[in-house]
Amino acid sequence: MIKRFFKYLANLKLAILILLAISIVTSIGSIVEQSKEIEFYQDSYSMLFFGIPFWKILIFLGFNNIYTTWWFLALLAFLGLSLGCCTIIQQLPTLKFSRRYYFYKQVNQYRKLNFKINSIKLFPSHLSYTLINKEYSLFQQSNSFYAYKGLISRIGPIIVHLSIICILVGSTVGALKGFNSQELIPKTEIFHIQNVIKTGTFSSIPQNTFRVNDFWSIYTSNGKIKQFYTDISVLNGHGSEVQRKTISVNNPLLLKDLIVYQTDWGILGLRVKYNKTDSSGITLQLPISKVNTLGSKVWISSLPNNKNDFKGLIILIKDNRGQVSLYNTEGKFIKNTNIGDNIFNTGPNNFDLTDIISSTGIQIKSDPGIKLIYFGFFFLMLSSLVSYISFSEFWVVYFSSKAISGGKTNRAKIKFNLEFSKFRQSFLVKDS
Repeated sequence: MIKRFFKYLANLKLAILILLAISIVTSIGSIVEQSKEIEFYQDSYSMLFFGIPFWKILIFLGFNNIYTTWWFLALLAFLGLSLGCCTIIQQLPTLKFSRRYYFYKQVNQYRKLNFKINSIKLFPSHLSYTLINKEYSLFQQSNSFYAYKGLISRIGPIIVHLSIICILVGSTVGALKGFNSQELIPKTEIFHIQNVIKTGTFSSIPQNTFRVNDFWSIYTSNGKIKQFYTDISVLNGHGSEVQRKTISVNNPLLLKDLIVYQTDWGILGLRVKYNKTDSSGITLQLPISKVNTLGSKVWISSLPNNKNDFKGLIILIKDNRGQVSLYNTEGKFIKNTNIGDNIFNTGPNNFDLTDIISSTGIQIKSDPGIKLIYFGFFFLMLSSLVSYISFSEFWVVYFSSKAISGGKTNRAKIKFNLEFSKFRQSFLVKDS
């Protein structure tokens, strides 16, 4: 019963059906937004389906987190089991059979071959030399020869199956034990992994400590951000630096089990120094609000009015290069100013812009299965190269007054035909 079950799993049609089901599910996962808050699905999928809100159906079926649901992981497991059974039950015996040498001693055995020649004379020693020189493995039994080359191409399907299994196992391990965290950290701050937005069933959050030493951006000639960088340090339990790197987009920090990406940036506030008449000063930290505009980011803050007839200022920030734009409360532009410059100076109201508190967007990701996935894709590419190698076979049987030769190959048949013709010219005298 168990043996019959495994033979059923080794069926190619079943593997194709499972793969088709996985493709359909992943297509749904690319359409339905994943890992969102429940309110998002309530607003986006509020339509009724047979009297039931559609968002409830999505949540019940797990379409909000498809790639970690038990039924999706079960599909991956069945596909891997099917490929494993196919490899063990079908591919390995085929490879073992291909290594066997067998001889054609009857004339009718040559009729099924694609390439065959009748001749009246054979030079056995010359035949052996030519085949070995062409990198064939040669076997002889009495008056029969058998030769083959390109046996490595027979392991191509096995490598494909093992590669896909590695990719499936790596994806499953990553879904069950990986996590994803996003942090928005001001410059010079020390932080831990806290804002976890996605986590697997068996994942654990390490207590690594990081410090953002600096953050800066470079801009194009038209004022758009070209790249942004974060100088980040990894600290041990005593606060000492153990690793340091300047990361940027597509240039992450690689740790033993974590990957630290540069994702975004932002502005958290402004520091303004209020200069008193007695030469002392007070540093004020102003809150700031982000306003989303088409294709750009804008932050707004303000200096409120006071009892000294100071009517207040609106402060507009477009980037973190240290420049701000000042407007009055009626929206009229006043001037542009930079860090260190005076914002306003009339009598008792004297303010200097001391700093723009910028923050860097850090994504910390753990994927324990990523090495298996890379390993699987590497051997999948390797199997593609191996599949281009031809497996060719050659037979000869000779008698006192007659010799028959034939051969076949699984690909590159034109090339094999030319090679076969050269064999005929080398050691066979063609029957007229």
